[in-house]
Amino acid sequence: MTLLNWKGSGEVDIAGQFAKLLEDGLESQFIGYEHLEATSRIVALLDAGASLTDRLKEGQKGYLVTVQTPFYGESGGQTGDLGSIQTASGTMLVVDTLKPSPKLIVHNVEVVDGEVLLDQEAELRVGSGERQAVARNHTCTHLMHAALRRALGGHVQQAGSLVSPTRLRFDFTHISALTPEELEQVENDVNRMILADIPLNIQECSMDAAKARGAIGLFEDKYGDMVRVVEVPGESMELCGGTHLERTGQAGLFTIISESGVAAGVRRIEAATGLNSLAILQGLKKELAEVSAMVKARPGELVKKVEGLQNDLRNTRKEMQRVAAQAAAGKGSDIMSEVAEVGGIKLLACRTPAPNIKVLRELMDDVRSKLNSGVICLSAEDEGKASLIVAVSKDLLDRFQAPALIKEIAPFIGGSGGGRPDMAQAGGPDASGLDKAFARLKELIAG
Repeated sequence: MTLLNWKGSGEVDIAGQFAKLLEDGLESQFIGYEHLEATSRIVALLDAGASLTDRLKEGQKGYLVTVQTPFYGESGGQTGDLGSIQTASGTMLVVDTLKPSPKLIVHNVEVVDGEVLLDQEAELRVGSGERQAVARNHTCTHLMHAALRRALGGHVQQAGSLVSPTRLRFDFTHISALTPEELEQVENDVNRMILADIPLNIQECSMDAAKARGAIGLFEDKYGDMVRVVEVPGESMELCGGTHLERTGQAGLFTIISESGVAAGVRRIEAATGLNSLAILQGLKKELAEVSAMVKARPGELVKKVEGLQNDLRNTRKEMQRVAAQAAAGKGSDIMSEVAEVGGIKLLACRTPAPNIKVLRELMDDVRSKLNSGVICLSAEDEGKASLIVAVSKDLLDRFQAPALIKEIAPFIGGSGGGRPDMAQAGGPDASGLDKAFARLKELIAG
């Protein structure tokens, strides 16, 4: 028997510690498909450092193996079961259940009362709420896989999954993002299957028989001679060792949370079921009500109201820019008083009242019309950020190029820029460096 390249959590090499025990024949039988509670003997105890021990005391964490267990060990994308273990001398919480080998299940435990001894009889109880929540998500993963294949095509194949009590995550092969209409189709299809309250049919059979029945699975994975087939009659049939619902109706509700790309040709959907799904919808409903109240919109009128507010905002911004441009242009004559002569070249380098780059360009056009020969550098500031425009008159282009000048001074405002030979611009996050930028430009002109 070999371990499945499993390292446990953190830096502890649980696989290495269990290798010798596996060689000696240590095994544990999973009986969790039929039972959530069981009585069994403790056959191995390890402390938090994965060293063998004969006892764990109150407050200690460690690992425990029993002959039989109803706890599902993390595998196939499904997270491990949670619950509790009780002996005559102590009580433990099961904070995770691990499966380092096909025939070995390890309980990750914390002793909360008394002490636990090797070779004791133990009462094992899986947390039924968490197990049922996982089952809802796992069964709906199968339903969603079937719905995706119907909506997108038979090329859709599972590329990975995660099933936990709170959510499900499903990776699948597809070349493009799903449209809102496709997502809605998948969501509706899954909920249709839930409302149909279809009894699941779960059987073990040979691999050849499973293939002949049309079961879907990652057949390149290693399976034994017998495989477990989970069927939702008329809808889905997959190879799966996980835990599932008895009927689709037990899922209650299915809601897609997000859809995204994770690799080339691989998409990911995250979703929720049952009460988790309901909580998401209630949160969205509350948020919608708060936004409606903020914009004073009646139910059903929110989109129209927001569109109106956006139009008002755009018009207000245009008017503000028009007023700002007029104000800046009005100060153009004052700016001209700052023209200086450097090395026989007229240079105008100064801050302006322009509130943004658009208004700054309009102001530059005004100033260029008044300065027939020279180099101009104007700046605008907005919440600590800076914009710069450098212009060079045509008669000086054989000596100065605007992109070269902007490249030298832009670093002082923490930015970079470029443009045409006669005009270039730059932006940066540090308006405090403008004076140094102007000083460097003066050096370049003088040089």
